Amino acid sequence: MFKKLETALFFSFIAIILFFLLVFALIATPRIRSLAINQISTELGQQMQLEAERFSSLIASRQSTAVIQSASNKTAQLVDSRITVIALDGRVRGDSATPLAQLGELENHLSRPEIKSALKLGQGQSVQHSTTIDQDLIYVAMPLTNQSGQISGFLRFSVPATYANQLVLRIYKSMFWAFVAAIFIAIVLSMVFSRSFARPIVKLVDVANNIAKGYFPQNILHKSKFEVGKLEQAVEDMSIKLAATFEKLSFKRSQLSAILASMSEGVTAVDLNQKLFLVNPAMEKTFTVIEPEILGRTLREGLRNNEIAGLVAQALAEGRFIEREIAIVTPVERTFLALASPIKTQGQIVGVVCVLHDITELRKLERHRSEFAANVSHELKTPLTAIRNYVETLLDGAIDDKKHNMEFLQKIDKHATNLSSLIDDILEVSRLETRKELGQFVKVDLHKLIEGAIETVSNKVKKKNIRLILSCQGTDLLVSGLAEHLYRAILNLLDNAVNYTAEGGKVEITCQKSDQAIALTVADTGFGIPAEHLERIFERFYRVDQARSRELGGTGLGLAIVKHVMNLHNGNVSVESVEGQGSSFTLTFPA
Repeated sequence: MFKKLETALFFSFIAIILFFLLVFALIATPRIRSLAINQISTELGQQMQLEAERFSSLIASRQSTAVIQSASNKTAQLVDSRITVIALDGRVRGDSATPLAQLGELENHLSRPEIKSALKLGQGQSVQHSTTIDQDLIYVAMPLTNQSGQISGFLRFSVPATYANQLVLRIYKSMFWAFVAAIFIAIVLSMVFSRSFARPIVKLVDVANNIAKGYFPQNILHKSKFEVGKLEQAVEDMSIKLAATFEKLSFKRSQLSAILASMSEGVTAVDLNQKLFLVNPAMEKTFTVIEPEILGRTLREGLRNNEIAGLVAQALAEGRFIEREIAIVTPVERTFLALASPIKTQGQIVGVVCVLHDITELRKLERHRSEFAANVSHELKTPLTAIRNYVETLLDGAIDDKKHNMEFLQKIDKHATNLSSLIDDILEVSRLETRKELGQFVKVDLHKLIEGAIETVSNKVKKKNIRLILSCQGTDLLVSGLAEHLYRAILNLLDNAVNYTAEGGKVEITCQKSDQAIALTVADTGFGIPAEHLERIFERFYRVDQARSRELGGTGLGLAIVKHVMNLHNGNVSVESVEGQGSSFTLTFPA
C-alpha cells in the first residue's frame, strides 16, 4: 500500500513538473526569440553609432556612389554585417550585398519599416525577407545628419535572421541543462515529498482499517505539517471518541446481555418481517433451541409455536400491547403469560418484543389455595358439625341422661381437641409458607429434639407395646435451623410411625452423617403406603385412608408441615414404603 501510494504521488509530481516545464517552453519560445532579435538589434545599433559619422561625412561631401559602395563593403567586412547607405530620397547609395552596377535596380527604400521608424524615432528595426539575397534579415536603421543637424540620409545594418536562431539555440541549450538540473532536483524533491506525504496517509489508512476492525489506536500518529497534520489529529480524536463510545456501547450491551441472561422470563424480538434478532437463554431453554441457529428465521419457523407467532403478528398489525395466557409443552405442559409490545424508533414501529412469564406455579398455587380453602372448610365443618349435633342432643334433654351425657361431652371434647389441632396446623402451614415471624437460625442439636419427640410419644409406645429403637448415639447432629419447627417435623414423623404401627410392632430412628449431609430416618413396621399414593402424601389434607386418619386424630397436614420445614432448612424429605411391611421417612439436612 505504501509503495503504491508513494509511486503514484512521485509520478504525479513529475508529471506536473514536466507539464509546467512544457508550458513554460511553449510560452517562452516566442519571447526568447524576440529577446534575441532585440539583443542583435541593440548590438547592430551600437556598431552603427560608431560608423554613422564617417558615412554622414561621405554623403555631406557629395562623394560618388562608388566611394560610398567601397566604404560599405569595407565596413561590412569589419563588422560582419550587411551595410546599406540610403539617400534622403530613398535611393540606395551603397549596399555591401549588391554589386555597384546593380544598385540602380534596387527599389526605393524610403517605405521600408525600419526607415520609417528611424525617421520617426531615431532608430528603427524590422525582420523581413530580402529578395536581394533571398533570406530573412534583421534590419536596424538610423538617420544620418549633416553638421547642421539635418537628416541627409540613412545607414542600415542587417544580419541574417539565423543569427537570432543561433542565439535562441544557445539559450535553449543553456535552458536544457537548466531543465535537466531542475528535473533532477524535482525528482529528488518529489521522492522526498511523496514519501513524506504518503507515509502519514498510509498510516491513516492503517488506523482507519483498525477502527473498522474494532481496534481504536490512540497517540500513535506522527504529527505532520499542514492539512495532513490536522487530518491526523482529527482521525486520532475520532478514534478516541469512537473508543469511548464503543466502550459505552459494549458496556451497555454487556449489561443488556447479562440482564437478558439472568431473566427467568423468556424474551424474544422480531423485526417487521417477523424475523428473529434476539432470543435470551430462558427462551432458548423453553423451546429447546439455540439462538445462533434460529436468528434470521421467522418466529414461526424458529420457535415452532403458532400461538406466539399469532400474538406477535397481531401486536405488529395493530401496533399495540397485547397479552395472552398460553400453554406450552416443554416437555411437560406449562402455563405462560405472553406479552407482546411493538418496538418503536422515532415514532415508527420497527419490530415487536415478546416476553413469556412462566405462571405455572402461580396457577398451581391458585389451585392449591382454592383446594386448600375447600379442604379447610370441609375439615373445619366436620368437627364443628359433630360438636353441634352433640350439643343439640344435650340441649334436647340428653344433658339429664346420666348414662349418655358424659359420653357426649367426651366426644365434644375430642372433636374440639381435633379442631384445635387442625387450626394450629393450618396456622403452622401458613407461617411456613409465608416465612414470617420465624426467628433467626441457630445451631440445633438433633439429639435433643429426637429425645423430646420420643418422650412425647412414650405413652402411645408403651400402650401399643411398640419397640422403639434409637441408633444415633455417638453421631454429631448439629444443624443450623429453627429448633421449634425441626422438633415439629421430627415429632410428626415419629407420631405417624407410632400411630400407623400395629401393637407389638417396631419403630426405629437412625442417623447418618457425611461430609455433605446429615440424614435422620424414621422407619416403622406399620401398614405401609400403596405406591400410587407416594407422590401425593406431602400434599395438604391428603390422606391415604380418610377414616383411619380421622380415627387417629390426624389433621391431614402433618407431612405437609414436614415438607415445608425441610424446604425452609434447605433440606428435603423422602419416603420409601411397601404396603403391608412398613414405611421409612428420611430427613436430609445440609452438613
